[in-house]
Parts: sequence; C-alpha cells; structure tokens
Amino acid sequence: MFGYAGKILFIDLTSRVVRTEPTEKYAADFLGGRGIATKIAYDLIPAEADAFDPENALVMMTGPLTGAAPSSSRIDVVSLSPVTNLLGGSSAGGDFGAVLKFAGYDGIVITGKAEKPTGIRIIDDEVTFHDAEHCWEYDVYDTVDCIKRLGREDVQVACIGKAGANLVKTAGISFSKRNLAARGGLGAVMGSKNLKAIAVAGTKGIKVRDTKRLMETNLEIERRMLESPSFKKYESWHANISLSLLKARRPYFGDYEEEFWEEAEEAAKNAKRFFEEMAKVRPNSCFACPLRCWAWVEYKGEEAPMVACQGTFPAIIFILKIKDPELAWKVYLRLQKEGLDIMSTAAVIAYASRVGLVRLGSGEILKLIDEIVNREGPGNVLAEGVKKASEHFGVPAVYVKGGMESWSSDVRPFRGVSLAGAVSESGSISRAIHGFPESSYYTKPEKAKKVAKEIVGDESAAEPSSYRGKAKLVAYFEDEHIIADSLGVCDTPMLSIPLELWAEALSAATGMEFTPEKLHFYAGKIRTLERMFNVRRGVDREKDTLSERLFRSVIRSGPWAGVGIDREKFEEMKLEYYGLRGWDENGIPTEETLERYGLEW
Repeated sequence: MFGYAGKILFIDLTSRVVRTEPTEKYAADFLGGRGIATKIAYDLIPAEADAFDPENALVMMTGPLTGAAPSSSRIDVVSLSPVTNLLGGSSAGGDFGAVLKFAGYDGIVITGKAEKPTGIRIIDDEVTFHDAEHCWEYDVYDTVDCIKRLGREDVQVACIGKAGANLVKTAGISFSKRNLAARGGLGAVMGSKNLKAIAVAGTKGIKVRDTKRLMETNLEIERRMLESPSFKKYESWHANISLSLLKARRPYFGDYEEEFWEEAEEAAKNAKRFFEEMAKVRPNSCFACPLRCWAWVEYKGEEAPMVACQGTFPAIIFILKIKDPELAWKVYLRLQKEGLDIMSTAAVIAYASRVGLVRLGSGEILKLIDEIVNREGPGNVLAEGVKKASEHFGVPAVYVKGGMESWSSDVRPFRGVSLAGAVSESGSISRAIHGFPESSYYTKPEKAKKVAKEIVGDESAAEPSSYRGKAKLVAYFEDEHIIADSLGVCDTPMLSIPLELWAEALSAATGMEFTPEKLHFYAGKIRTLERMFNVRRGVDREKDTLSERLFRSVIRSGPWAGVGIDREKFEEMKLEYYGLRGWDENGIPTEETLERYGLEW
C-alpha cells in the first residue's frame, strides 16, 4: 500500500499474543485514523461490555497522511468511554503517530488485561513486554523520563499518570509529555488494562505513490498556511489567548447558578502579564507543522506544554476563578503532569465548590486535585466525573451527552454548540466545533457570518442566539473533523486550507483519487457507524440530550443575562439534524442510509 504503513498491530495483554492484520482490510471502506479505529472498535467491543472489561478494545490509529503532509502529526484514540459508557474518542498530535508509521504500523489495538503493570516497547518489527510495577504510580513526566533512561532516547511514549492507574475517569493518555488524548477517560481504560506505557521507535519511513505530486501539493498547503492570518496570530497567541477566550465564550461555574464573575477580565490581564513578563515561552510545533500553536512554558525551573487552540489555561482561570496567575500555573502544571483532562477536571472541581468541598480561587484546589488523583476522601467520588458526583451528593450538575463534562464554556448562549453536545457520539463537543462560526462571532463577526453564508446560505446562522441553520453547521463541522481525524492531520490548518488540496495530497500519497465530495461521503459513513455503535448500546433521541439543569435555568447576569435553551426549539434543531444525517425521528439511521454507505451489516 502507498501512504499507509500497511499493517495494524494487535496486542492481547492477557495472553501476550502479538499479531498483525493488513490495513488494506479496512482502508478502502473506512479511510484511516478515526474511521478505521471506529470499525475495529465496533467489531471487537461487545454491546454489553463495560469500559473496564478486559474485552474492551483500546485502539490507536494513524491516517494515510500521518507523517507525509504538513501538520500530519495526529493519532486518533477510540474505545468505550468510562465516563459515558458510550463510544469514546480523542486525538493527539506530537510525534508518536508519525513514528509509529515509521516503525511499520498504521495503528495499535490493545485488548485483554495484563497480569501486572506492564509496558510495551515497539522497535520496528520487535515488540516486547516489560515490567512496569516500579513506575506504576509515576506521573506522566517521570514515566517518560524513566522509559527514555532505561531504553532508547529516541522513543516516543504513550503513557498514563497515577490518575490513569487509579482509574480516574477524567484521565487521558499522554504522548511524550506534550500532547494528551484527553476526552472520555481513555487513560483510565489504559489503566484498567494494567498498561502503563507504549514506547515506539521506527526506521522504515513511508512509501508514497507519486512523490513529485505530493511534494508540490505539500508546498502549496504549507505556503497557504504560512500566509494565513491564523499563522500570524500564533506569534503572540500565548500572551493573548486568555483575553480572546473571555470575549468569545462565557465561562461557567459549578451548576450555572452563580452570577457572572466580575473579576474575570482582571484575571485574564494577569495571565497575559504572566506570559509576557514572568514566564519563558518557547513556541513549538508538532511533527511536520509550520504552525507553532503550542509552546513550552517555563516558570521557576518547571515547564509544561501549552496548546493555544484549546484554551486549557483560560479554562483554569475562568472556571476555577483564579486571579493569581502563579496559582493558575501550579494547577495547570499539576493537571498536565498527572495526564488529566483539564477541561473535565476543572468542571469537576467547580462542581465540588458547589457542595462545599473547595473554595475556588484558592490553594485548596491543589489539595483537591491530589485527592482526586489518589481517590482519597471526597476525591474518590469526584474521580468518577461530574455526573456521578451529582448523583452522589444530590446537587444538580451540568454536563452534555452521557455525562461528559462540557468543554470550557457555558453552552446556553450557543445554540449550535448545545446541539453538538447533545448529538455527539462521544459527548465531546471539541470533536465538532473547532472553527464553528458562532464560537468566533463575538471576536470576528464578519468572518463568522461569511462562513455561515458559505455553508448554510444564511449569514444569520452565525449568530449564537439563533436556532436557524445550526443543524447543518453541526453536521458540516462534524464531517470536517472526521476527515481530519481520519487523514491524520490537524484540524486547525485543515479547516483553513481548501479541502481540494487535502484531497490532492491524499491522492498523491495513496495512488487512489479523492475529491472533497468523496471525503465527505467517507465522513458521513464513519459518522453513521459511530451512531450505530451507540444505537447498539441503547442511544436514541431521548439520550441525545443535555443535563436537565441546562433547560431549567437561564443566565442571571453579565452580557448574556436572561439567555437559556428553549426545549421545543432545541428538539426542532435535533430533528433537523437527524434528517440531514439520514436518521429517523428517533435518531436511528434508516435502512436506506445504511445501504447508501454500504453498512447493511
């Protein structure tokens, strides 16, 4: 095969049996990355399985462009989520995905459970198992350092911290300290398998069908990336991100009942000063990417990676009401080292403040993080996520589909975002709304209106408060993210570069001809398979919803005072979305839709 490494590595931890399957078995029907990972998950994970059952599969999959195009760093991770008990998915950049392909594998599928804490080392064709008991309770940083000391310095590492080992349901999978497959508690799935880390190094490279054509296309993609306004903003992004995020989103607190935080702008200015005057910021890139959208931030001898496009640091400031940037830095560093999903964990801590377990804005937050990581005292309940915690304490909480914590902002002022949170199969809004016009409406209204006009034909669809056109926008941006996740490229540049160029790069790499229309067909097929995975687990129209608290409350003060979600209009949006997807009024794909995508089985 061209573009692909050609093999998928299957590892059963119970028996320690290692085998491979040809990627060709899946690629023609499911493209790569997220698509192939979803197909394998559908095939291997029983409908009645629990996320921590050994038979749950943990699938890490690259795409046909991973390692072969600009910004081609991505690896997609799919499994049954312990947070929602539905399909879980997250992706990460860095170098791990490209290096895995250089070792000769398009993906890794982990099943079973090791008898004791275990690590896996993959060096080209050699796959070995190693005792990991000595580092089982290490954080992410210490784990990566230990693996590099004991083996080869050039390995890339996928690992969990102590939170993942303790099955904390907001734990992600960290890729060599820098990048985190955060959403859905997939680090806890890895921990349930007694798998501490996977180390990879490879020397094989990637074969492409038409080198000249691919190089010319890659150069054009890179030229457009470098000339785009998005590229220019990254020069100062890490200093300005807090202020821009405050303008774009309304932070939320606890269960949405509090007043708007009047000191939010002051906290944002403090954070801006922290990056400009106190910390050292070294912008950096993932594999083969000219965009420096993340940076190593160093302060008082300690450093952590910070990804600009996700707004994780602002989430800590705004959700946890931290005016002191040094405290915000300590919280960020702790969460990063432990491999915890910052968005989800911040939401859990904010909820804890509602039941009197912590004072927001104080050093008590650090103590509570330790209790969550170690599952001590109330931390044992909070480690289960905000939905389970609300059931335990009897105080309502806010969350999106399946109990997934929301993604850094109040969804009530944003109709499309609220719809995305209800229909997403993983409950993860972030897999659908990057580039979403209503998210940038308050900072770049003209651009947002232009995007809405091009997709929906009505620029008013960009207005966050409008219900018009949101179903079509959600479906479109879901597809665009699925394409990026399946090709193995970052959605940040992909969304700013014409899809024709990505189709051209894919055609040159694989020798198979692709068009934007064909890529969107694949996206629709993959989206339908994701839906069928969850339909098999009981998802229907009733389950496509948000926590009841979101429908019963309105914002009490600030710029969005009086705003809430109208349930009737919300249901109308949902039905419109189902129609666009080819699903019936109960949210089930029709026989005609399954036949159209070749999913009759």
